Amino acid sequence: MRVNQISQVSFNGKIIDTHVHLGKWGNSYYGVESLDVFTKAPLKNGDTVEKMLVSNSSCIDKSGILDELAGNRQILSMASQNPKIAPIAVCQPNLTGGDAKNIEKLLTENPRKFVGLKFHPKCMELAADSNLYDQYLSLAEKHNLPCLFHTDKTYNVRYPDGSVGQRCPYSRPEQVYTLAKRHKNVPVIFAHLGGNDGDNVKAAVDIIVDSIENDTAKIYADISWVNADESYKKDVVEAIKRLKNTAKGDKTDRLLFGTDAPIGRFGNLGENGLSPFEAYSKVVEDVKNTIKIAFSENEADEIIEKIFYKNAQDLFFHKNSEDNVSILKSSKKSGKFLLPILLVAAGIVSACIFVKNKLVEKK
Repeated sequence: MRVNQISQVSFNGKIIDTHVHLGKWGNSYYGVESLDVFTKAPLKNGDTVEKMLVSNSSCIDKSGILDELAGNRQILSMASQNPKIAPIAVCQPNLTGGDAKNIEKLLTENPRKFVGLKFHPKCMELAADSNLYDQYLSLAEKHNLPCLFHTDKTYNVRYPDGSVGQRCPYSRPEQVYTLAKRHKNVPVIFAHLGGNDGDNVKAAVDIIVDSIENDTAKIYADISWVNADESYKKDVVEAIKRLKNTAKGDKTDRLLFGTDAPIGRFGNLGENGLSPFEAYSKVVEDVKNTIKIAFSENEADEIIEKIFYKNAQDLFFHKNSEDNVSILKSSKKSGKFLLPILLVAAGIVSACIFVKNKLVEKK
């Protein structure tokens, strides 16, 4: 490890945060101003947040929940107040019985407004491998949209106070993977990389590597809350190393930066003596410094750019570029047919002008 380098790091880079919320969560409500804290000015290390991919937690929190139409229209309205907000549509197959017509309606009425779909199996209490998700993922494939899934503990976790966090019955990576294999062309993202640390993260990484090496699904992951209370993100490093060395080559394009802001320490009064802005800046610096320590300088710079910006740009926003290319291609094809028509039209106009002039001369 190049520990001495941690004090020398200066970035001034671009960030796409792929896991952000607005709306109601627990006893708190987060409006657009709670994200302005991170997007209106550079972070402490000079980085700038270019985009935040935002879902409406009012569609997820079980108390006073908004339905798919009301909640996702609300997030569209919120996004109109800040151009750095990119909306992700929350889906509720537990309430619709697996009927995705509301989401289809939203996508049709608001073309290219939503950049992805969001699912929270744990809050819905609907196991992620249920067939009630299938219609939604088919819709995601039709509209070329990635799907972000909350993922949670594969194994029980014993906390320092002696309490035990039970393995999740609904959102385990293996359950999401079962669903993703039924829709292998749809990019599926493991939020939180399967858990906070240790064996739970390793289980998620095992699945991502398996999906790559056996070409069974397109699995990605965001790193929100991984090693949350540690400055050195050891499980992020292990994930990067595994993905750099798959049987199919370097697949670190599958990792994305995310925070879950403004939930927890990123909202209200912050935590551990840090304001939300300071907490956000710290997690960015900690992840980047960890990568700088664990990898050579050139490797580190490339990995940082990919995880914090390029991977998300390619996954969520490349569609606009493809649309532009398609338009240009269509224009060229159309031009082959339009040119003769335009020439004929020009000839008719010229003939009319000629006849008109002759009539004027006779007069």
